Amino acid sequence: MRQAGQIVAGQYVAVEYEQFSRSSPLRIGMRVVGYLLWPLVLPLALAASASDVVFRTVSEIFALLPYALGTVLRYEFYRWTLRRCGENVVIGFGTVFLYRDVTIGDHVLIGMYNTIHHCDFGSYVVVAEGCRFLSGSRYHNFERTDIPMAVQGGRLRRIRVGNDCWVGANAIVMSDIGSGSVVGAGAVVTAPVQALTIVAGNPARVIRRRQ
Repeated sequence: MRQAGQIVAGQYVAVEYEQFSRSSPLRIGMRVVGYLLWPLVLPLALAASASDVVFRTVSEIFALLPYALGTVLRYEFYRWTLRRCGENVVIGFGTVFLYRDVTIGDHVLIGMYNTIHHCDFGSYVVVAEGCRFLSGSRYHNFERTDIPMAVQGGRLRRIRVGNDCWVGANAIVMSDIGSGSVVGAGAVVTAPVQALTIVAGNPARVIRRRQ
């Protein structure tokens, strides 16, 4: 990220996100380093592709690798193990994928300390820190009172984050987000978000349309 000047209290400073620049030297350098790391990544990716336990273990280990090395290793690992991991994807420190059947489009930034369950991300998605992408809102059945909720099972579903979405810090997403939408920081998304909509709050409610 490049900024136009020094950041001072009470003022905004324009920035450019180098990850999304087509000619960024940073992107070229990460690609070259990624190829050099294949002897380390490919054996782990092969083992993880055959075992959910290995996948989860490596995902948590790689989540703890620091920025310069970790960003490249995570991308190379996930592009060989997830259902799809597109071009130019940056996954931040502390982010863990619980399952392999996740898809990620092109030019995606997933920030630090995110947790990803069964989810499909479109292209040009930006996710801030501390978000949770859950497989719906029905993880645990609780209708019966004669047995503990922990043994009643539950239901999961895939959720989708459309193209060109921005999800703010510490949001919890349990339903689909339409393309071109913005989810405010700390929002709890329990119902589908329509395209080109800005939502915020708990539960998330429409603030306005982007048109």
